[in-house]
Amino acid sequence: MKRKYISAIICAAVILGVMVYAIFNFGRNDVEFVEAINNKAISANILLINITEEAGSTSFSAGQSGVIFKKDAEKYYVLTALHGLEPDQKKIKIIALGYDQPTYNEAGVNMGLKGYYEQFPQALLEYYNDTYDLAVISFYSKKEYAVLSIASGFKYKEPVAAIGNPHEGSRNSITTGKITSKNPVPFGDIAGLNQYPVIEHSAKISQGSSGGALLNKDMEVVGIVLGASENIFHQFVKGKAMPCDRILEFLSIMDMEL
Repeated sequence: MKRKYISAIICAAVILGVMVYAIFNFGRNDVEFVEAINNKAISANILLINITEEAGSTSFSAGQSGVIFKKDAEKYYVLTALHGLEPDQKKIKIIALGYDQPTYNEAGVNMGLKGYYEQFPQALLEYYNDTYDLAVISFYSKKEYAVLSIASGFKYKEPVAAIGNPHEGSRNSITTGKITSKNPVPFGDIAGLNQYPVIEHSAKISQGSSGGALLNKDMEVVGIVLGASENIFHQFVKGKAMPCDRILEFLSIMDMEL
């Protein structure tokens, strides 16, 4: 009886220790990794805003993320998640804001939303595919932004960082973590109609991060963020990203030369 009591205490202590470690270490960023991204890759981070004009009124989305992966003269190509773009809605325009271009709220200007966003060039939806939940948009700019390569593969427990523009928090967010799945796992809508093979990771993301890049330490795109799973308290548990091999497959179908 005494031995069982001692075993129970040891077990409880181990569980408590794991919980304490998780609380104090979950979400901690790799400072050197973050600094490297700020120096070499963050300018590839793009904010996409949908502008919908209907029945005489104009509405603006909160935005989603994207990442530059190709440049042709002054034309930039951006990878993003399809599910936030609503490509079937013909009355929707897409505006692409570079990492250094403020949103309306950030700019603090004395003008209307429509007038403010009209100063930015409209982006073009080049291609999309529901099978991958991915899309490519393009925009023109004379500014110099980073162009990131697509990785050829990924490894279990490989350090990664998610860059994006979450609705709650600052623009150009960088969080670090690791790839936590050995193989792709199914992820998609609640109805189970659209399921995608994705990789899971521990770099914290939230609403607005969709379409952003998951980077390795070589500043290569190992995934495009599609979403996350949460616990019953709506706290982040695992991020989900379309893996690089599927991205390359998607671009191959598009006939995009890298």
